[in-house]
Amino acid sequence: MKRLPVLQAAPWRSLDERAGKRSAPELAPLDELDEGVSRRSFVKIMGASVALATLQGCRRPAEHIYPYGRAPEDLVPGRPQRYASAMPFAGTAFGVVVESHEGRPTKIEGNPLHPDSRGGASSFMQAAVLDLYDPDRSRTPRERGEARSWEEATAALHKLAASLGDGKALAILTEPHRSPALAAQLAALQARYPAARVVRYAPSDRSAALEGARLAFGRPLEAVYALDQASVVLALDADLLHLDGSAVKHARGFVDGRRDPAAEMNRLYAIESSFTLTGASADHRLRAKSSRIYALAVGVAHALGRPLGCKLPPAAPLDAHEQRFVTAVARDLARVGARALVVAGETQGAEAHALAHLLNAALGAIGKTVRFVAPFSGDPEGPLALEALARAMDRKEITAALVLGGDPAYAAPRRLGLTAALANVPMSVCISPWFDDTSAACTWHLPRAHWLESWGDVRAEDGTWSVIQPLIAPLHGGRTELEIFEAMLGGKRSAYTIVSDTWRAALGARFTATAFRRALHDGVLADSAFPNEQVSAVGAELPAPRPSTGLELSFRTDAHVYDGRFANNAWLHELPDPMTKLTWGNVALLAPATAERLALADGDIVELARDGALVRIPIYRAPGQAEDSIGLSLGYGRSVVGSVGAQVGVDVGPLRPVAARFVDGITLTKTGDKERLAQTQEHHRMEGRPLVREASRAHFEEEPGFAYEPDAEHPKDVALWPAHPYEGHRWGMVIDLQSCIGCNACMVACQAENNIPVVGRDGVLRSREMHWIRVDRYFTGSEDEPEAVVQPIGCQQCEQAPCENVCPVGATTHSPEGLNDMAYNRCIGTRYCANNCPFKVRRYNFYNYNRDVPELHRMQRNPDVTVRSRGIMEKCTYCVQRINGAKIAAHEAGRDRVKDGEVVSACQQTCPTKAISFGDLNDASSQVAKQAADVRRYTLLEELDVRARTAFLGRIRNPNPELA
Repeated sequence: MKRLPVLQAAPWRSLDERAGKRSAPELAPLDELDEGVSRRSFVKIMGASVALATLQGCRRPAEHIYPYGRAPEDLVPGRPQRYASAMPFAGTAFGVVVESHEGRPTKIEGNPLHPDSRGGASSFMQAAVLDLYDPDRSRTPRERGEARSWEEATAALHKLAASLGDGKALAILTEPHRSPALAAQLAALQARYPAARVVRYAPSDRSAALEGARLAFGRPLEAVYALDQASVVLALDADLLHLDGSAVKHARGFVDGRRDPAAEMNRLYAIESSFTLTGASADHRLRAKSSRIYALAVGVAHALGRPLGCKLPPAAPLDAHEQRFVTAVARDLARVGARALVVAGETQGAEAHALAHLLNAALGAIGKTVRFVAPFSGDPEGPLALEALARAMDRKEITAALVLGGDPAYAAPRRLGLTAALANVPMSVCISPWFDDTSAACTWHLPRAHWLESWGDVRAEDGTWSVIQPLIAPLHGGRTELEIFEAMLGGKRSAYTIVSDTWRAALGARFTATAFRRALHDGVLADSAFPNEQVSAVGAELPAPRPSTGLELSFRTDAHVYDGRFANNAWLHELPDPMTKLTWGNVALLAPATAERLALADGDIVELARDGALVRIPIYRAPGQAEDSIGLSLGYGRSVVGSVGAQVGVDVGPLRPVAARFVDGITLTKTGDKERLAQTQEHHRMEGRPLVREASRAHFEEEPGFAYEPDAEHPKDVALWPAHPYEGHRWGMVIDLQSCIGCNACMVACQAENNIPVVGRDGVLRSREMHWIRVDRYFTGSEDEPEAVVQPIGCQQCEQAPCENVCPVGATTHSPEGLNDMAYNRCIGTRYCANNCPFKVRRYNFYNYNRDVPELHRMQRNPDVTVRSRGIMEKCTYCVQRINGAKIAAHEAGRDRVKDGEVVSACQQTCPTKAISFGDLNDASSQVAKQAADVRRYTLLEELDVRARTAFLGRIRNPNPELA
């Protein structure tokens, strides 16, 4: 029989499995890799995506799949396989491990071997699997809106390629990708068409940071930050822990520097216009308009008093509060020297980035808390480069354009007139997952494959190289840019071959089949990070801070849709914003004092106008917002998008300036109309109740047990029923509020793991959201200068659960291992348990939310968890399906007990900061038992004597005594 080629690597194995804690299949030997595999091995390899064998066109030729002669040893029906891959996102790449059930990718986790994920994941990474199964994704090529076949599209590409000459009239507009294989394809295209233009653009790009490095050091460079090495961090309008760049890595590094309050703790300062998760985690926060932040950074530079190797502009006038803040920050930065770090955010201009780089250099931090690497691409990037391209289109210098994702017709500032400019191009091709605004403006639209159904590669922020491997065949016949460019170049290589050829050319003698397979298996190529670049100041003259008058708009990426790329993702729309708790839409954020001055209340619709552009949007009084600053989220108000995101929120693109992320000169007019906001938390204070317990570092040193309240403890002999001995397992959870940053990743992980439905905007307005875990956020202090704290809340698995004794049918009961179990098929929906739950963590499904779910979405569901029908109560189960799976595995291994670490709940696994511990409290050596014995431990509502099985560790802040 013909031997078939290798298509995929062996399933991913964890670090524990590699250490021999569990048996797992080894990688194939070199001779098998080089010469092909047997039918048995081929079927095993195809377990993650049986349909891959049906690919056509420039993909791998079709091969027949035969029934098992003997079942593969490591492929057991009902047991998932896991494969390593990488998710290109936010100007970097996040290593992932994807769980697949019989060929269906269902769950994404972070790859512990990848530097940008370190085993954690963000809400965007968790929700990416839902986009794979989006039924609104494009299914066929289109020419001027009319459906065409791939054969017709390929013929059109060939005709275009033959007509381009030297490519002077060809423009290629790409997202800021980091794929070496795609870069090689673009290089081949430019070699054939040497005069072609290539421009990179995304609404949240790093062009300002690159230009800042050029101002400071004479050449564009990318900064790679190491927050785990920093003792003092100053964030200048930078949401380091949530939305900017390598946020998962940054969050983990920041928390590692303060996880143990008994040891040395780092300190974080934030200067920002809108309250972010970074500001909420900061020990000190100063609110300021975005245009004011550069002036404050200049003030820090003057207060530092060190030579920066540049001509520093005169310090801008500061008020007493600002001067006190910048002076204290400068002293603290100088105190730690090389262990300091200054970071400017994506909303800031090149001058702020340059000053941050020069401050780090003056402090000696380069090479320690920050290093610089060569940029991935030297092609023009950013809004100014896009503006130059649009003007060339207006002059009809461009006769052919290729647009590679990103939907720039919607995402670019409308003042560029890119849609009209594309109309001047006779032949334009848009490659996009959805038929979007750019697709509608182009001559041809070609469906783009999701990264979970594609071969590709990507380099992370620090240069670490990963292979992107498909876990399923393209559900709608989409293709990757690699395949489309290959067709345009007249080649016949598959995407897999293009990637492997790129690696072979780049690695030379280091490339072997075994090495490539190892990188595919691990998700990373070992020792592939970019080398450090040596830098020195070039004596730049930094501009003086520009004064801002009146109201100012600040445009930000969004916690739901990012820059619009997740506009059709229902999980993210319904995920509450971490700070405002709003869902299903965007608002204009105003400081309470500004709103009061303008006589505005939450939900009031206003008109924002600038230079003839006008936008109507509801306002929200956001505590901590800078006065006279209006925060606006990008990515909403889409009209040409799928059924989920159409007309959700307001498109603020018409107000955006071309080359900045903030602008003044705004006119605000109250319309008199009002809109009810879909919000999951409407009260934001603890009202004296000790829900989140926190203390300063000095207070903790004086009173380590500050979180414990002995007066709240009831006598242990007063109970509704006798205590259970728990001779076997006794499951419990501890959440370290010192480590939790409130990023909501656990909420999406729980939703993906437990088949939790969405209820839509109307359901949220009726307070019928279904999330099994929520992250409460409370403000302390004044509305204008608040501090924020966060607390994840799920079912507390009470020992003396108030819900259990009121259920008339015994649907909720206590298990012998301490779980508050739910028998879904027994529940009749009385909701007595919800009324009796003091934590309000039970969810009642008023409607059959699963009835109208598209069949394609059903492919994402976890087969190990019941899909609930209408009329029952749902809640957190501590991922009991994972507990039972680990118990079965232990039994098969001949053990009576599950070892510590073999059961990992979904929320625990995805948490980027590792704030959650879960395990057997009866195992004294377990991590959860050790944390449960921590001096900071407490449980909620001890006075009710419910004896919650979920405990919390109190939060410690590390304030600067000068600012305390």
